[in-house]
Amino acid sequence: MKFFTIGSGAWGLALSNVLSENGHHVFVYARNNELINEINEFHKASKYLSDVNLHSNLVATNDFNLINESDFVLIAVPSKSIKDVVLKTNETLNKKTDFINATKGLEPSSNKRIQEYLIENLKPEVLNYLASILGPGFAYEVCKHNLTCLNSISFNLDYAKKVQKIFSNAYFRVYVSDDVIGAEFASSIKNAIAIASGIIKGLGYNENSKAALITRGLAEMARFGINEGAKKDTFFGLTGVGDLVLTCNSTESRNYSFGYKVGKEKDVKKIVESNTQTIEGLYTIKVIYDLAKLKKIDTPIIDALYDIFYIYKDIEKVVNDLMLRPLKSEKI
Repeated sequence: MKFFTIGSGAWGLALSNVLSENGHHVFVYARNNELINEINEFHKASKYLSDVNLHSNLVATNDFNLINESDFVLIAVPSKSIKDVVLKTNETLNKKTDFINATKGLEPSSNKRIQEYLIENLKPEVLNYLASILGPGFAYEVCKHNLTCLNSISFNLDYAKKVQKIFSNAYFRVYVSDDVIGAEFASSIKNAIAIASGIIKGLGYNENSKAALITRGLAEMARFGINEGAKKDTFFGLTGVGDLVLTCNSTESRNYSFGYKVGKEKDVKKIVESNTQTIEGLYTIKVIYDLAKLKKIDTPIIDALYDIFYIYKDIEKVVNDLMLRPLKSEKI
Protein backbone atom coordinates (compact mmCIF):
# COMPACT_ATOMS: atom_id res chain seq x y z
CA MET A 1 0.00 0.00 0.00
CA LYS A 2 1.04 3.62 -0.49
CA PHE A 3 1.19 6.23 2.26
CA PHE A 4 1.60 10.00 2.21
CA THR A 5 3.05 11.35 5.46
CA ILE A 6 2.54 15.00 6.32
CA GLY A 7 5.20 15.76 8.89
CA SER A 8 8.92 15.24 8.33
CA GLY A 9 10.04 15.59 11.94
CA ALA A 10 11.33 12.75 14.10
CA TRP A 11 7.97 11.14 14.87
CA GLY A 12 6.64 11.37 11.31
CA LEU A 13 9.84 9.81 10.00
CA ALA A 14 9.86 7.09 12.66
CA LEU A 15 6.29 5.99 11.91
CA SER A 16 6.97 6.20 8.18
CA ASN A 17 10.02 4.01 8.68
CA VAL A 18 7.91 1.38 10.46
CA LEU A 19 5.50 1.37 7.53
CA SER A 20 8.40 1.14 5.07
CA GLU A 21 9.97 -1.77 6.92
CA ASN A 22 6.57 -3.48 6.84
CA GLY A 23 6.71 -3.41 3.04
CA HIS A 24 4.66 -0.28 2.30
CA HIS A 25 5.76 2.60 0.08
CA VAL A 26 5.82 5.95 1.84
CA PHE A 27 6.10 9.50 0.52
CA VAL A 28 7.11 11.90 3.29
CA TYR A 29 6.19 15.50 2.52
CA ALA A 30 8.90 18.01 3.44
CA ARG A 31 9.68 21.59 2.49
CA ASN A 32 13.38 21.57 3.32
CA ASN A 33 15.34 20.59 0.20
CA GLU A 34 18.43 19.71 2.22
CA LEU A 35 16.41 17.22 4.27
CA ILE A 36 14.74 15.82 1.15
CA ASN A 37 18.11 15.23 -0.52
CA GLU A 38 19.61 13.67 2.59
CA ILE A 39 16.72 11.23 2.94
CA ASN A 40 16.61 10.25 -0.72
CA GLU A 41 20.37 10.04 -1.35
CA PHE A 42 21.68 8.74 1.97
CA HIS A 43 18.54 7.44 3.78
CA LYS A 44 19.42 9.71 6.70
CA ALA A 45 17.75 12.57 8.58
CA SER A 46 20.64 13.63 10.81
CA LYS A 47 18.87 16.69 12.25
CA TYR A 48 16.12 14.54 13.79
CA LEU A 49 17.44 10.98 13.96
CA SER A 50 21.20 10.78 14.30
CA ASP A 51 22.83 7.48 13.25
CA VAL A 52 19.51 6.05 12.00
CA ASN A 53 19.33 4.39 8.60
CA LEU A 54 15.93 4.94 7.04
CA HIS A 55 14.37 2.27 4.83
CA SER A 56 14.64 2.64 1.06
CA ASN A 57 10.83 2.44 0.71
CA LEU A 58 10.69 5.86 2.40
CA VAL A 59 10.95 8.69 -0.14
CA ALA A 60 10.92 12.39 0.72
CA THR A 61 9.14 14.84 -1.58
CA ASN A 62 8.09 18.48 -1.78
CA ASP A 63 5.25 17.61 -4.18
CA PHE A 64 2.03 17.70 -2.14
CA ASN A 65 0.09 16.44 -5.16
CA LEU A 66 1.48 12.97 -4.50
CA ILE A 67 -1.17 12.76 -1.79
CA ASN A 68 -3.52 11.72 -4.60
CA GLU A 69 -1.43 8.63 -5.39
CA SER A 70 -1.68 7.28 -1.84
CA ASP A 71 -4.08 4.92 -0.11
CA PHE A 72 -3.53 6.47 3.33
CA VAL A 73 -2.58 9.88 4.69
CA LEU A 74 -0.52 9.90 7.90
CA ILE A 75 -0.53 13.23 9.79
CA ALA A 76 2.37 13.78 12.21
CA VAL A 77 2.76 17.51 12.74
CA PRO A 78 2.66 19.77 15.84
CA SER A 79 -0.92 20.57 16.88
CA LYS A 80 -0.47 24.21 15.84
CA SER A 81 0.03 23.04 12.22
CA ILE A 82 -3.14 20.93 11.99
CA LYS A 83 -5.23 23.81 10.64
CA ASP A 84 -2.78 24.45 7.78
CA VAL A 85 -2.63 20.72 7.00
CA VAL A 86 -6.42 20.58 6.73
CA LEU A 87 -6.55 23.61 4.42
CA LYS A 88 -3.85 22.25 2.12
CA THR A 89 -5.37 18.78 2.08
CA ASN A 90 -8.83 20.10 1.24
CA GLU A 91 -7.34 22.08 -1.64
CA THR A 92 -5.28 19.23 -3.08
CA LEU A 93 -6.79 15.82 -2.32
CA ASN A 94 -9.25 14.76 -5.00
CA LYS A 95 -10.60 11.46 -3.64
CA LYS A 96 -11.91 9.84 -0.47
CA THR A 97 -8.91 8.63 1.52
CA ASP A 98 -8.23 6.89 4.82
CA PHE A 99 -6.43 9.01 7.42
CA ILE A 100 -4.17 8.15 10.35
CA ASN A 101 -3.43 10.86 12.89
CA ALA A 102 -0.27 10.80 15.02
CA THR A 103 -0.53 14.35 16.40
CA LYS A 104 -1.04 14.76 20.14
CA GLY A 105 -2.46 17.79 21.89
CA LEU A 106 -5.33 20.14 21.10
CA GLU A 107 -5.87 22.27 17.99
CA PRO A 108 -5.04 25.84 19.10
CA SER A 109 -7.51 27.87 17.02
CA SER A 110 -10.50 25.86 18.27
CA ASN A 111 -9.32 24.12 21.48
CA LYS A 112 -10.72 20.90 20.02
CA ARG A 113 -9.29 17.40 20.17
CA ILE A 114 -7.39 16.52 16.99
CA GLN A 115 -9.82 13.90 15.67
CA GLU A 116 -12.70 16.20 16.53
CA TYR A 117 -11.11 18.99 14.51
CA LEU A 118 -10.25 16.74 11.55
CA ILE A 119 -13.75 15.29 11.36
CA GLU A 120 -15.34 18.73 11.46
CA ASN A 121 -12.96 20.42 9.00
CA LEU A 122 -11.75 17.90 6.43
CA LYS A 123 -14.18 17.89 3.50
CA PRO A 124 -16.55 14.88 3.44
CA GLU A 125 -15.40 14.13 -0.10
CA VAL A 126 -11.80 13.58 1.06
CA LEU A 127 -12.18 12.00 4.53
CA ASN A 128 -13.04 8.32 4.48
CA TYR A 129 -11.97 6.63 7.73
CA LEU A 130 -9.94 8.16 10.57
CA ALA A 131 -7.86 6.63 13.36
CA SER A 132 -5.15 7.96 15.66
CA ILE A 133 -1.99 6.08 16.59
CA LEU A 134 -1.02 7.23 20.07
CA GLY A 135 0.86 6.05 23.12
CA PRO A 136 4.33 5.91 24.70
CA GLY A 137 7.04 6.10 22.07
CA PHE A 138 10.19 8.09 21.36
CA ALA A 139 11.07 8.29 17.68
CA TYR A 140 14.73 7.35 17.98
CA GLU A 141 13.96 4.24 20.02
CA VAL A 142 11.35 3.11 17.49
CA CYS A 143 13.89 3.47 14.67
CA LYS A 144 16.38 1.44 16.71
CA HIS A 145 13.78 -1.33 17.11
CA ASN A 146 13.27 -0.87 20.84
CA LEU A 147 10.17 -2.89 21.74
CA THR A 148 7.27 -0.42 21.59
CA CYS A 149 3.52 -0.67 22.16
CA LEU A 150 1.03 1.93 20.92
CA ASN A 151 -2.72 2.14 20.42
CA SER A 152 -4.82 2.54 17.28
CA ILE A 153 -7.92 4.53 18.27
CA SER A 154 -11.01 5.14 16.19
CA PHE A 155 -14.77 5.45 16.61
CA ASN A 156 -14.80 2.73 13.92
CA LEU A 157 -13.21 -0.29 15.59
CA ASP A 158 -12.88 -2.19 12.31
CA TYR A 159 -10.75 0.61 10.89
CA ALA A 160 -8.71 0.75 14.11
CA LYS A 161 -7.96 -2.96 13.61
CA LYS A 162 -6.93 -2.31 10.00
CA VAL A 163 -4.42 0.32 11.15
CA GLN A 164 -3.28 -2.08 13.88
CA LYS A 165 -2.34 -4.71 11.29
CA ILE A 166 -0.65 -2.19 9.00
CA PHE A 167 1.78 -1.00 11.69
CA SER A 168 2.38 -4.10 13.83
CA ASN A 169 5.57 -6.14 13.59
CA ALA A 170 8.07 -7.90 15.86
CA TYR A 171 9.24 -4.68 17.58
CA PHE A 172 6.19 -2.45 17.14
CA ARG A 173 2.98 -3.84 18.67
CA VAL A 174 -0.32 -1.99 18.29
CA TYR A 175 -3.49 -2.44 20.35
CA VAL A 176 -6.94 -1.03 19.51
CA SER A 177 -9.51 1.13 21.27
CA ASP A 178 -12.65 3.04 20.39
CA ASP A 179 -12.28 5.56 23.24
CA VAL A 180 -11.14 8.50 21.12
CA ILE A 181 -12.13 11.07 23.76
CA GLY A 182 -10.14 9.42 26.54
CA ALA A 183 -7.07 8.71 24.44
CA GLU A 184 -6.87 12.23 23.02
CA PHE A 185 -7.39 14.04 26.31
CA ALA A 186 -4.88 11.73 28.04
CA SER A 187 -2.32 12.28 25.27
CA SER A 188 -2.78 16.02 25.63
CA ILE A 189 -2.91 16.46 29.41
CA LYS A 190 0.13 14.21 30.00
CA ASN A 191 2.26 16.88 28.29
CA ALA A 192 1.27 19.39 30.96
CA ILE A 193 1.98 16.89 33.75
CA ALA A 194 5.38 16.22 32.15
CA ILE A 195 6.22 19.92 32.47
CA ALA A 196 5.35 19.67 36.17
CA SER A 197 7.58 16.59 36.48
CA GLY A 198 10.47 18.52 34.97
CA ILE A 199 9.87 21.42 37.33
CA ILE A 200 9.94 19.08 40.33
CA LYS A 201 13.26 17.63 39.21
CA GLY A 202 14.67 21.08 38.44
CA LEU A 203 13.76 22.24 41.94
CA GLY A 204 15.89 19.42 43.35
CA TYR A 205 13.19 16.94 44.35
CA ASN A 206 13.64 13.28 43.46
CA GLU A 207 11.78 9.97 43.10
CA ASN A 208 9.27 10.29 45.96
CA SER A 209 8.11 13.60 44.59
CA LYS A 210 7.95 12.39 41.00
CA ALA A 211 5.99 9.26 41.95
CA ALA A 212 3.47 11.40 43.83
CA LEU A 213 3.12 13.82 40.91
CA ILE A 214 2.63 11.08 38.31
CA THR A 215 0.05 9.27 40.44
CA ARG A 216 -1.99 12.36 41.23
CA GLY A 217 -1.50 13.64 37.69
CA LEU A 218 -3.02 10.42 36.39
CA ALA A 219 -6.00 10.88 38.72
CA GLU A 220 -6.42 14.42 37.43
CA MET A 221 -6.26 13.29 33.79
CA ALA A 222 -8.84 10.59 34.42
CA ARG A 223 -11.16 12.90 36.35
CA PHE A 224 -11.15 15.44 33.54
CA GLY A 225 -11.54 12.85 30.79
CA ILE A 226 -14.36 10.94 32.46
CA ASN A 227 -16.24 14.21 32.87
CA GLU A 228 -15.90 14.69 29.08
CA GLY A 229 -17.25 11.23 28.27
CA ALA A 230 -14.09 9.10 28.33
CA LYS A 231 -13.82 5.58 29.72
CA LYS A 232 -11.96 5.19 33.01
CA ASP A 233 -9.96 2.16 31.79
CA THR A 234 -8.33 4.22 29.03
CA PHE A 235 -6.33 6.18 31.59
CA PHE A 236 -4.75 2.97 32.89
CA GLY A 237 -3.63 1.93 29.40
CA LEU A 238 -0.99 2.92 26.86
CA THR A 239 -2.37 6.37 26.04
CA GLY A 240 -2.88 7.10 29.73
CA VAL A 241 -0.42 5.87 32.34
CA GLY A 242 1.91 4.47 29.65
CA ASP A 243 2.45 7.75 27.86
CA LEU A 244 2.44 9.68 31.15
CA VAL A 245 5.24 7.60 32.69
CA LEU A 246 7.36 7.84 29.54
CA THR A 247 6.97 11.59 29.16
CA CYS A 248 7.48 12.40 32.85
CA ASN A 249 10.74 10.51 33.18
CA SER A 250 12.99 11.36 30.27
CA THR A 251 14.97 14.29 28.96
CA GLU A 252 13.97 13.06 25.48
CA SER A 253 10.61 14.66 26.25
CA ARG A 254 10.53 18.35 25.27
CA ASN A 255 7.88 19.03 27.90
CA TYR A 256 9.90 17.43 30.70
CA SER A 257 13.12 19.17 29.61
CA PHE A 258 11.32 22.52 29.38
CA GLY A 259 9.91 22.06 32.88
CA TYR A 260 13.33 21.08 34.20
CA LYS A 261 14.83 24.32 32.89
CA VAL A 262 12.02 26.31 34.52
CA GLY A 263 12.53 24.57 37.87
CA LYS A 264 16.29 24.99 37.70
CA GLU A 265 16.44 28.63 36.59
CA LYS A 266 13.08 29.86 37.97
CA ASP A 267 12.88 32.83 35.58
CA VAL A 268 9.63 31.63 34.00
CA LYS A 269 8.80 34.65 31.88
CA LYS A 270 12.27 34.83 30.35
CA ILE A 271 12.34 31.10 29.59
CA VAL A 272 8.88 31.16 27.98
CA GLU A 273 9.64 34.23 25.88
CA SER A 274 13.00 32.89 24.66
CA ASN A 275 11.74 29.37 23.89
CA THR A 276 11.84 28.41 20.20
CA GLN A 277 10.63 24.80 20.43
CA THR A 278 7.08 23.50 20.26
CA ILE A 279 6.07 22.73 23.86
CA GLU A 280 2.61 21.17 23.50
CA GLY A 281 2.00 21.09 27.25
CA LEU A 282 2.38 24.84 27.64
CA TYR A 283 -0.68 25.53 25.50
CA THR A 284 -2.55 22.56 27.01
CA ILE A 285 -2.25 24.05 30.50
CA LYS A 286 -4.35 27.08 29.58
CA VAL A 287 -6.98 25.17 27.61
CA ILE A 288 -7.53 22.53 30.29
CA TYR A 289 -7.48 25.18 33.03
CA ASP A 290 -10.19 27.20 31.29
CA LEU A 291 -12.34 24.13 30.54
CA ALA A 292 -11.94 22.78 34.08
CA LYS A 293 -13.02 26.07 35.60
CA LEU A 294 -16.00 26.30 33.23
CA LYS A 295 -17.12 22.76 34.05
CA LYS A 296 -16.11 22.82 37.73
CA ILE A 297 -13.62 19.95 37.47
CA ASP A 298 -10.99 19.73 40.22
CA THR A 299 -7.53 20.02 38.60
CA PRO A 300 -5.05 21.21 41.26
CA ILE A 301 -1.88 20.35 39.29
CA ILE A 302 -3.14 22.14 36.17
CA ASP A 303 -4.17 25.06 38.38
CA ALA A 304 -0.67 25.23 39.85
CA LEU A 305 0.90 25.13 36.39
CA TYR A 306 -1.43 27.92 35.24
CA ASP A 307 -0.34 30.04 38.21
CA ILE A 308 3.31 29.48 37.26
CA PHE A 309 3.10 30.07 33.51
CA TYR A 310 0.23 32.49 33.07
CA ILE A 311 0.25 34.53 36.30
CA TYR A 312 3.99 34.10 36.98
CA LYS A 313 3.55 33.21 40.64
CA ASP A 314 6.62 32.16 42.59
CA ILE A 315 7.30 28.49 41.76
CA GLU A 316 8.28 27.36 45.24
CA LYS A 317 5.26 29.07 46.80
CA VAL A 318 2.95 27.39 44.26
CA VAL A 319 4.43 23.96 45.07
CA ASN A 320 4.12 24.64 48.82
CA ASP A 321 0.49 25.73 48.45
CA LEU A 322 -0.24 22.60 46.40
CA MET A 323 1.07 20.38 49.19
CA LEU A 324 -0.82 22.27 51.92
CA ARG A 325 -4.29 22.05 50.36
CA PRO A 326 -7.01 20.57 52.61
CA LEU A 327 -6.44 16.86 53.26
CA LYS A 328 -8.83 14.35 51.69
CA SER A 329 -9.29 10.72 50.65
CA GLU A 330 -7.44 9.37 47.62
CA LYS A 331 -9.83 9.10 44.69
CA ILE A 332 -10.23 10.02 41.07
